[in-house]
Amino acid sequence: MRNIVCASCVLTLLSVFCSNAIAELLSEEKSVTASTEVQSASLAVDNDMGTRWESSHQTDPSTFTIDLGTTSELEEVVLYWEAANANTYNLEGSNDGQGWELLAEYSDGEFGDRTDILQVSGKFRYIRLNGLTRSNGNFWGYSIYEFQVYGEPVYDSVEETPSNVGRNIALDASILSSLGEGNFAIDGLRSTAWEAGGDTAYLLLDIGEPTELTKAIIDWGEDNAASYKIQASNDGNEWETLVTADDGQYGSRIDSHKLSGSYRYLRIQGDELSEGSSHYTIWELMLFDKAMDSTPTDSLLSYMPLFDETYPAGEAQNWYIKEDGTLVTFASGRARSRHESEGSFYTFPTFYFEHRTFGLEIHDHTPKGESLIEIYYSPEYAHYRSPECRSAYSNVYRADFNNNARFEVDPLVEADEDGKGQIWVCLITFDAHDGDDGVLEVGEWMEFEFQQFLGKDNGDENVEGQAIYYTNTYRIQLGEPGIYLVNDSDIDESIRAGGNATAVPIIAGDSVPASEIISENLSDKTLTYYAGADGAWTSGGSDDATEVTYPILDGTGIYDSYIVESGIADWTANMQEASNIHWDTHNIFLRGRRLFHTDFKSGDHEEEGNPRFAELTELATDLKVQHSCFACHINNGRGQAPENGYFSETMVMKLGSGGLNVQGQALPHHYFGHLLQTVSSDEKIEVEGQVVVTYEEVVNHYDDGTEYTLRKPVYSINKLDGKGSDIVYFSPRMPQPILGLGLLEAVPESEILEWHDPNDSDENGISGRAALVKEPTGELPYVARFGWKASHASLTSFTRDALNSDIGVTTNGGSADCGYEQINCWQYSEHSAELSEEHLRDLVVYLQALGAPPRNPGSVSRDSVLSGEKLFYEAGCDSCHRPEMSTDHSHPLAELRGNTIYPYTDLLLHNMGEGLADSLSESADFNQEWRTPPLWGLGMSKAVNGHSNLLHDGRARTVEEAILWHAGEALDSREKFQSMSISERTDLLDFLQSL
Repeated sequence: MRNIVCASCVLTLLSVFCSNAIAELLSEEKSVTASTEVQSASLAVDNDMGTRWESSHQTDPSTFTIDLGTTSELEEVVLYWEAANANTYNLEGSNDGQGWELLAEYSDGEFGDRTDILQVSGKFRYIRLNGLTRSNGNFWGYSIYEFQVYGEPVYDSVEETPSNVGRNIALDASILSSLGEGNFAIDGLRSTAWEAGGDTAYLLLDIGEPTELTKAIIDWGEDNAASYKIQASNDGNEWETLVTADDGQYGSRIDSHKLSGSYRYLRIQGDELSEGSSHYTIWELMLFDKAMDSTPTDSLLSYMPLFDETYPAGEAQNWYIKEDGTLVTFASGRARSRHESEGSFYTFPTFYFEHRTFGLEIHDHTPKGESLIEIYYSPEYAHYRSPECRSAYSNVYRADFNNNARFEVDPLVEADEDGKGQIWVCLITFDAHDGDDGVLEVGEWMEFEFQQFLGKDNGDENVEGQAIYYTNTYRIQLGEPGIYLVNDSDIDESIRAGGNATAVPIIAGDSVPASEIISENLSDKTLTYYAGADGAWTSGGSDDATEVTYPILDGTGIYDSYIVESGIADWTANMQEASNIHWDTHNIFLRGRRLFHTDFKSGDHEEEGNPRFAELTELATDLKVQHSCFACHINNGRGQAPENGYFSETMVMKLGSGGLNVQGQALPHHYFGHLLQTVSSDEKIEVEGQVVVTYEEVVNHYDDGTEYTLRKPVYSINKLDGKGSDIVYFSPRMPQPILGLGLLEAVPESEILEWHDPNDSDENGISGRAALVKEPTGELPYVARFGWKASHASLTSFTRDALNSDIGVTTNGGSADCGYEQINCWQYSEHSAELSEEHLRDLVVYLQALGAPPRNPGSVSRDSVLSGEKLFYEAGCDSCHRPEMSTDHSHPLAELRGNTIYPYTDLLLHNMGEGLADSLSESADFNQEWRTPPLWGLGMSKAVNGHSNLLHDGRARTVEEAILWHAGEALDSREKFQSMSISERTDLLDFLQSL
């Protein structure tokens, strides 16, 4: 008969199959020691039943000790014994590793594999097994497969935080400490800590001005205080004790204290170290002010400029004139799989980030009366033979050139031993366009492309993947500076939404064999044929074949195929770099693109054929929404559309506490943080929850009686981490397109504030306000411009936040998105920087250098578009969707400076009415405010995203529905749209689709 005696109760030995170990497993991979080891003690806590701890043979007693790392409420111990086991043993608990308390005793254990399950209780950090005697027949020692301890970590209870608790102002405070690096306690990082010896050590915070305080949270390390005081002062001399804390025990814990009163200084004054502590350790000291309950309405704002250096205007210019009159234009390019008339031209071939770029200088001698163009071509990596240079289009839809312009046989400059520094020269000496007299003259157009042959020799092992490529197609007007997008200066100007930093237009057509068409429709010059699921021509016998009809771009006069305008490559529209990108920027852009397309969990590239990025493997840790940037911003667009009963995996649910900070930004949920994270990489950190959306139909009518139906979303949040308080304040967010962001970052604050009018002082019904955000890098806040509610001022901040919160990749200046009360998240998340600053910079430059979308060259002068543009202004849409803005010369990227851009946004927050309000705060005004989204690229939205859903939550299925949801400041414009005739509404929508 087995006898099991607990220190406080009688225990019953249960079968392993009846184990009720439903609490948290505390012992896995914790620090362990044993009195003797034949096989390592760590093998008993590795969660592997194929390994075991083995003590020295015939040694009684033997001990095995586990350090759980923090004080824990113990519930159960499960011992998986090998045949060589104990006849009698006991379990003890301790909080300092020296004084021990009996937890349980066991006797009459029999030889042979067995599992002992013992119920225990009490709060302890250390647990020790004392093997007293071996079982009958055990001639060896003590052997345990797994030693499992179950329970819950113990922290001081954290009461649910009321919504009046504001932001952590310790992050902006200055600090003084009696010893040690006090700033480590207020840097927002749990990878650094303040440490100081002596019972009376202290931390003193200077907030800068008297501030109403509501709460303090102290994240203690193992070495901590048995007793301490929180004191406050307004002069630094007379101190008032706000909190006296006693009975603290050794071991990691988090103390939370309510505060009240207005003070400038706050001091944590140690009185006595806890037993077993040699010094004080504080990971983070968090101090909270009082939340605001309304948005600011200041007409005059105090802010810091995002960029405080002004560069010479000439640095933004990609051309100059030599003393002899030669016009020199410089540009950059990259390897392309095919010609610009083919879809694969607009994609990125495998290994695109490895020496696939080049720089060039175009020397136009026609202003001097010479029929000569010299092009100096500098590849990033050597070519094993002279490149090819083709010029003078004869058929743009087929990439047919009339002239193979001549590269010199040998390079002008040889490559060095690393394959760098090579320069070739291409000569264009006559105009080969059909019907031309052959002389290159000012005002005429010229197009050209190159063909690359990568490698110091044919078969160079440093060139992985394809070695022979085509390149960008370049268009110049002789005698005029710069690179053109189309061969028409007026149309070129009208489609440049981003000025010189506009991306190239997508002009690829699909080639359809003449033998495979269904019909050629002469009346409207269209072709009917079969297309596959990818939109490309396919045989009629294919499983995914669908009959389609598209306009004919080129017929069968020369070739046995048609070229049709099917939009075969339109899905790449948001992925193109700025056409004026500099060579050095281009290389960074491609490295950043690789990061954007890499899964931070597996290291795999999203595009097949590219190598795994081993350095990024397993960086997506802890809580997250997705594993990569591209997983949400599919094709650099809006991600998946939400559907009834399904909340898209690419959307996020922002969370709030109800309050606002002093800048009017929503404060995070005190437990779950800034957003609901639906994925966890660590079983010790609970998934926070899941969301389901359903829709209610809203039926209404235009003034002409035409009926329309809108969808009103209803959200249900299934909270999976039960420790968190209820989720009352939330806001669903759809990813926004990331095109042209660098240009918006380059708009000076003065330009944004021209339209800042929070009190509607001009009485035009529009009260847009500029949002402010506080960042650690500045004393004053910055003017925000990114995010649905303008919550980020810079792309660096925007990117860092997305990495930390959405993907679970920590960076310098950022940490895991844990709520203040989310203990497991704080304890087990990675808080040190996982992604290097160099990689972060590359990712930011990628976002900055993405080109603004060009308008459709074929539609800008269409009658319906011109009519719709007039209606756009008449309806007052331009009151918020400001057509034109300018960038100054302060942005670090020269390509973004000095541009006139047409984003159709004012970057301000506007009240859009109750119908579009979220519930992120207690402030109705804040909930109804949204930053005006840019309209550029709207025409390519369906091709890029696979759907046309718009607005912050994707409820609008079309542009028309998005307009019909407008209210608040936009109510007058919506009502004018509702009063339009069907043809007028169609024209207005046609104009928007041309953007």
